[in-house]
Amino acid sequence: MTANTQADLTDYQTELGQTIGDISRAWRYQMNQRLKPFGLNLSTRQVLLQLHRHPEGLMQRDLARKLGIESPTLVRLLDILEDKEWIQRTASSDDKRRKYAVLTPKANEQLKIIEKLSKELRAEMMQGLSISEIESSTQVMRRMKSNLLPD
Repeated sequence: MTANTQADLTDYQTELGQTIGDISRAWRYQMNQRLKPFGLNLSTRQVLLQLHRHPEGLMQRDLARKLGIESPTLVRLLDILEDKEWIQRTASSDDKRRKYAVLTPKANEQLKIIEKLSKELRAEMMQGLSISEIESSTQVMRRMKSNLLPD
């Protein structure tokens, strides 16, 4: 690889990295704006979606790990969601120190709102992209994720 080609590669890598960050920030901003009228935000959305994916509930430490946040931050989010009666925390039957978080039936309406808003924003974000463009972009993103988070 020539020096010029290496410089081009570095420039493209830098631009791609910056673009990924820009898209992530734009998604968070837009999603927060859309969720706000419903008493939700991206953080509470993530908690509700994780619990929806695990109907049996999750231990708080496992939920924090899945969300990539510290336990004190999660506890504050769970307090908010519990006050709204969207989640319930229960102690483990074999160890009272272990707490599980589970969705309540009252959370179903919020999950429908989240699903609708997420679908709309995803459609806006990908407007004008062909199936093949989305497919190849997904493959690239999966490979980048795998490079960062190897098994």
